[in-house]
Amino acid sequence: MKILTSLSKTKLEAVLDQTLLSISAFVMFVMMALTFIDVLGRYIFAAPLPGAFEMIQFLMPFLIFSVLPILTKEDSHIMVTVLDSILSPRVRWMQALVVQVASGVAVGFVCWSLWEQGQKLNEGLYVSGYLGWPIGPVAYAMAALCFITLLVQIVKLWNHLKSHD
Repeated sequence: MKILTSLSKTKLEAVLDQTLLSISAFVMFVMMALTFIDVLGRYIFAAPLPGAFEMIQFLMPFLIFSVLPILTKEDSHIMVTVLDSILSPRVRWMQALVVQVASGVAVGFVCWSLWEQGQKLNEGLYVSGYLGWPIGPVAYAMAALCFITLLVQIVKLWNHLKSHD
């Protein structure tokens, strides 16, 4: 039974990773294509792509927040390990616990703040300057992707707590 749970968790993680990486790859490709078309139009036809800069601004948060859960899961963020060699295993475990809890609280706060910002942007009917696109849905999407990061952080914290046994 434990092997089955382990396999399904690994498959779920793989599907989540693949989905998020696919989103980020698609967004990056669209950003690249928009930039290429804009530059081509600007310098060859003297007609830049209208609103290209604004479209890229809309896509950038999707790129950032779609890879954040993967970076969190893989511990691919910046870490300073200067003191790790002189700390005892127990102190390193406690240090990692504090980092996991603090990271979870920070990600939770960012998630909540983004959701609140989305509500304010929707209530105020805020739109982008050139294209007139609503901005609130972008904040909601960022909050949703940040929530996935929070879930990953909670799982990491849970696994860390279980490793103390």
